[in-house]
Amino acid sequence: MADYKGIKGFKVQSLTSDPAASQMAGGTWSAGGALNTGRSALGGSGTSPTTPIVMGGAAPANSATTETYDGTSWTEVNDLNTARHGNASAQQGSQSATLTFGGHGPTTGITESWNGTSWTEVNDMSTSRRKSLSVGIQGAALTAGGHTGSGSPGATVNTETWNGTSWSEANNLNQSRESMLGGGLQSSAIAAGGDNPDNALVESWNGTSWTETTDLPAQRTQGGGTATSNTAALIFGGSGPGSTAAALAWNGSTWTEVADLSTGIDGNTGSSGSTTAALSVGGSPAVTATEEWSAPAAFNPIYEGQVYYNTTSNALKLTKTSISSGAWASGGTMNQARLYFAGAGTSQSASIAFGGAIPGGDRDYTEMYNGTSWTEVADLNTGREQLGGLTAGSSSATATVGGTSLQSPVTIVDTTEEWNGTSWTAGNNISYSSYKTQGAGTLTSGIAFGGGADPWAILDKSATYNGTTWSEAADMNAGKVSAAGFGASSSDAICASGENTSTAQSVTCEKFDGTTWTEVGDNNTGRQHIKGRGATASFGIVVGGSIGAPTYAAQTLTEAWNGTSWTEVADLSTGVTAGTSGGGTGVSAIYGGGNDGSPTAASEEWTAPIVNETVTVS
Repeated sequence: MADYKGIKGFKVQSLTSDPAASQMAGGTWSAGGALNTGRSALGGSGTSPTTPIVMGGAAPANSATTETYDGTSWTEVNDLNTARHGNASAQQGSQSATLTFGGHGPTTGITESWNGTSWTEVNDMSTSRRKSLSVGIQGAALTAGGHTGSGSPGATVNTETWNGTSWSEANNLNQSRESMLGGGLQSSAIAAGGDNPDNALVESWNGTSWTETTDLPAQRTQGGGTATSNTAALIFGGSGPGSTAAALAWNGSTWTEVADLSTGIDGNTGSSGSTTAALSVGGSPAVTATEEWSAPAAFNPIYEGQVYYNTTSNALKLTKTSISSGAWASGGTMNQARLYFAGAGTSQSASIAFGGAIPGGDRDYTEMYNGTSWTEVADLNTGREQLGGLTAGSSSATATVGGTSLQSPVTIVDTTEEWNGTSWTAGNNISYSSYKTQGAGTLTSGIAFGGGADPWAILDKSATYNGTTWSEAADMNAGKVSAAGFGASSSDAICASGENTSTAQSVTCEKFDGTTWTEVGDNNTGRQHIKGRGATASFGIVVGGSIGAPTYAAQTLTEAWNGTSWTEVADLSTGVTAGTSGGGTGVSAIYGGGNDGSPTAASEEWTAPIVNETVTVS
């Protein structure tokens, strides 16, 4: 008998805006009024995007122009006494009380104070400079770093504080820099990125000293930024290299990408406001544009599996997890450099690598990774290279499939071995011999697919494993060799990219549901000898590989899969091919060995945050 919910369904929440991971993640940029005089490298102050003031800049010559904003349009007011660009300011000052200091015209230490009507020269800085950090209010400002106009490169570590009357030297930055992004108050500030050379270094100021903290995700200089403390900042635009539109929010421990500016811009834009309401003003070359940042005062938190109706966009939407960012970092060195081996593991710190071609050595070698170092464990019973593994298996339970036991002459095998965490035991062999076969799933629910046979042939076969025996399963739509495989089980697997002729790499991907293979979204770049990591067929990554016969150039590229499409994410530091392997998932993996011009024992660790994304239902 049908129940009430089955007849009537369930309630879908109506929301005026999409849910977000945080208040900052829900922020957006919109166009504001244009400056009367376009400028780059200008100063800016203000605690609200409706009441800021900007001064100086290059237009392209040194400018003394001052303009105030009412939330809609800019109005010219009294000029600075000294025209200049690259001047810093009391960023948290106001339209009625602020300060600007330093600049280039030539490099100067001149300080001017604004009373809401006009500028008055006051005491100079101790160290003349330009493009230094803007911090504080009219009666309590701070500046750090900048270019002194002498020497090479000329950047300084010097920090000075302003007490309303004069400047005093304070504790220096840890690294000399100019064109930093950030801001804050005299008692609590942040200095991010900068030039000397371009860098991603971040330092936090506690009112007494600077301390290095979490780096930016990438180098950034000559952008805009605002901060209310050393735990609340927003930076945007800049060069990294080339003009960028990217904006990042800081919460005191991590940097998070938020909505981009509509246009990439650099050249030290004027900036003011807070992390929830701010302005980006001007930029290079002599830009007049203003963009307004607004984060919602209240937001609906995002979580996986939400279904809701957006009343503003008139659309039914849902949320799911994805990988939108991540990074590779140097990992522990393997004990043996080798090629064409397989691996498995449930995380970066619980992975196993087995078999492979060791220059001058056997093909039975097994190593395990604990998140820091590789340790040699029990050998395979039959040494092989170009073998497959059940990638979602653990470091204590997985299996091998196929491979070649000899390279010359090539001897292709149907061999299966099972790993119990201590040793390898012969299992029931698969019904066909193959090499460069890929696998997914676990020891008790695994699947192998594709690969090569002798004489040269590319297989479209697949077979499932129940922990005891292999059973033939549905053929793929297209044969693949040296493809990437990942997935949770024998009914949840992805076969991505790979080689589909003796000279061509395919972008085609297929998904197995336990019954049939179905073509899904293509990779952005087709590759062979590519490896996959993913706990399910809806959430994972593929990495490395090679393209382009006959040279087969090693690749650094990583692509993330969200169940629908592939997105390019962070690259390996070094291009590696020839069957490198290890274990892990889409958010925590190890990728080691292979060929980066010669056999290597190096490995890299992948770490990525799990992100919930919004999908419009059609």
